[in-house]
Order: sequence, then C-alpha cells, then structure tokens
Amino acid sequence: MKLLYVTQYYSANPTHASTVTTYEIVTRLAHRGHSVAVVSADSPGILRIHRRGSNSVQVVRSLPIPSLSTKWYDGFTTLFTHTLAHVPLIAATLLFYQKHTKERFDAIISMYHPTHLATVSASLLSRILKLPLVVKIFDFIIETIEPNRLKRMYHLALGRVNVDMLRRSGSPILVQSPELRDVIVGEGGVSNERLIVFSNGVDVDLFRPDIPCNELRESLKLEGKNVVLFLGGLYRQRHPELLIKALPAILREVKDVVVLFVGTGPERLGLMALAERLSVNDAVNFLEPVEHSFVPKLISLADVTVGPLSVTCLPTIYGSTPLTVLEYMACGKPVIVSRGAVSESVIINGHTGIQIEPGDVRGLSLSIIELIENQGASQTLGRNARSHVQKVSSWNVLISRLEEILCSVTKGSK
Repeated sequence: MKLLYVTQYYSANPTHASTVTTYEIVTRLAHRGHSVAVVSADSPGILRIHRRGSNSVQVVRSLPIPSLSTKWYDGFTTLFTHTLAHVPLIAATLLFYQKHTKERFDAIISMYHPTHLATVSASLLSRILKLPLVVKIFDFIIETIEPNRLKRMYHLALGRVNVDMLRRSGSPILVQSPELRDVIVGEGGVSNERLIVFSNGVDVDLFRPDIPCNELRESLKLEGKNVVLFLGGLYRQRHPELLIKALPAILREVKDVVVLFVGTGPERLGLMALAERLSVNDAVNFLEPVEHSFVPKLISLADVTVGPLSVTCLPTIYGSTPLTVLEYMACGKPVIVSRGAVSESVIINGHTGIQIEPGDVRGLSLSIIELIENQGASQTLGRNARSHVQKVSSWNVLISRLEEILCSVTKGSK
C-alpha cells in the first residue's frame, strides 16, 4: 500500500513518546513493504517518503517553507505549528499529489492529540482526496490544570475542535485501552463501533532483560547501589516529588539506595531543593534526557522502576498507557505506579506491577523496600510484565494488526 501519515512532529531521532510512536509505525510499515509519505507541521513544506523495504528516505519539497525547531509547548513556535502551519501542510500535500501521480495514496493515517490540528488536517485531506482515514489516539485529555489562563483557553478551544471532528468523522479510531474507549464514547459522543483497542507499542527486541550495564554503572558511580529509576519529564502532574518524600523512610530500612531521575522539566529545581531540605540529596541523581536508543541501557541499571505518580484517580478513566512504563516492563523490571495513572489493562496489580494509592508516600516507600529486599517477588513481577507486553504491546504484533485494519478500510472504500 501507499500511505500518507499526517502528524504534528516527526524526527528520525525521536525522544518524545509521540514521535517515537510515529517513527516506529512509519519505519515498520516501510519494512513490511509499504510506501509511507510523512507530512508534519514542524516541516509543513516537505514530504518524507519511506520507500518499500528501504532504510533510505526521499525528501520532496513542495513549498519553500523552512523547517521549524521543535519546541514542546513553548511560545509562538508551538502556537504556529499547532495551528497556522497546517495550512501549508495541506497545500504541500495536495501539490505533491497533483505532481506525482504514481505516488497516489491508498489511505491516510494520523496521530491525534487534542491540542494540535494534525488529525483535522488529515480529515480534510481524506475528504478532498476521497481516501480512507485511520486515526491513532495518542492522548485524549484536554489539559485543564495549566496555570496560564490563555494557554488553558487555547487548549480547550483546540480540544473542542478536535473532539467535534472525531464525532463527525466516520473513520476507525485506534485507542490505547478499554478505559479510553469508554471515555471517547461517553464524553466524545463517538460511536463505539468505530473504536478499536490498540495498545501503544514497544520494541521488545531493543528493550529486553539481558542488556549489560556494568560499565554504565561504573561511569555513573552506581556500583553496589540499589537504583530506583524515574524516567521522563519532570512535570507537576507526574508528581516525582513523592519519590523524594519517600526516600527518608526507604533509607532507614535499606542502605545504598539511589533515586535516578532521567529527564527535564519545570519541577527539576524544586525537586533538588526538596531533596536538600530532607537531607537526601546524596541519594538523588539527575540526568539530562538521552536519545531513545540509549534508554534501554538506563533501564537496565534499575532495580525498581517508577512510573507516573498522579495524586488523583481521574486519569484512570482515560486509560493511559505511558511508553516509559511499557519500556520498563519489556526490560523485565518491576514497576510501581499510582492507581489511576496507568490503564489497568497494563498494570495488573500484584501481577505485572504494583499500584499504590494516589499520593500515598508511605505505600510508595514500603513497595520500594519490599521489591529491593524480596528479589524473588521482584523478578516474578518483571517476568510477568515482559510476557504481557510481548503478547499485547510488541510492535511485531501491533503492525500486523494495523496492516489488517488498513487492508479493511481500503477494501471498504473501493
């Protein structure tokens, strides 16, 4: 098949979860024998064409518009790429379609997020070109805790446009979890028949339990340490401060524990100050974000991994399946998350991971102590976790399912 993939951001060296997902889908479809043209709002004048079975990418410039630096929710660049840049994106795609008749597409895929217009653009292109569209939901939550009132209004306005588009579209929609499916039906008013539960994916060959890490441990001066890993953005809604608040109780029971934060974000300075105030700063390390290909080595360091620690159960109804949690699980690591922060189809409490009550610092410290001291229980959780993602979230499984869905919609459109 010849496919058009419409997205907000695209990178050949992705670091953010959404760009990792886009890159995996595009390259794996190409390796399966499909031709995939990618158009993104951060480079609205060009199409990147991944040829069948090839690792090379052909860049076709349809409009003389420069690429924009990728800034996540940062000022004018974000405002422009999330909204106005979609006009030249659509124009560039239509010009390409007219000039390259041999490249006519069979279907369109789009990555949906409530605060940009990628899927709205994909829907318009689908109508103009009379092509079937498949929508992959990355996130359905409309951010309402943003302290900046203008940003909050902007998020809500774009969210309403996107939800209305989903409701009116007849396209199949791929959703991360059963919980998210129920919310889109209940709050979005979308027909249940259009929704397909389709997990986020993880590369189980790259993320695996047998990655050597002795040299990395030595370089980070972590030899003989029990490492607790928190990977990803340091944002208020993920509540990384709970992990630092749990440290005094952990250190009273278990020596040589180090919490390793890998990522950046607005909470970093506050976390450093909190660690110093609690006199645990010697047991807390911060690393800058790394390329995605290096993440498996960092996870291999960990004795215990910690995912989002939301202090409310609200995310439960949205059925989040964070990429970092899937990567922890694929590496066979025991995972701790707050109840409601991750879909229960992923973290089955006591089987594929540990759920603590939202905001429960004592429960967090006791769970970490138990997993460090009881290696048998820790290893069993890790084995169960890897087995689960191999069956449900491996890209090897998911791409085959996506091909079946694409074949179905292209046949139905003829």
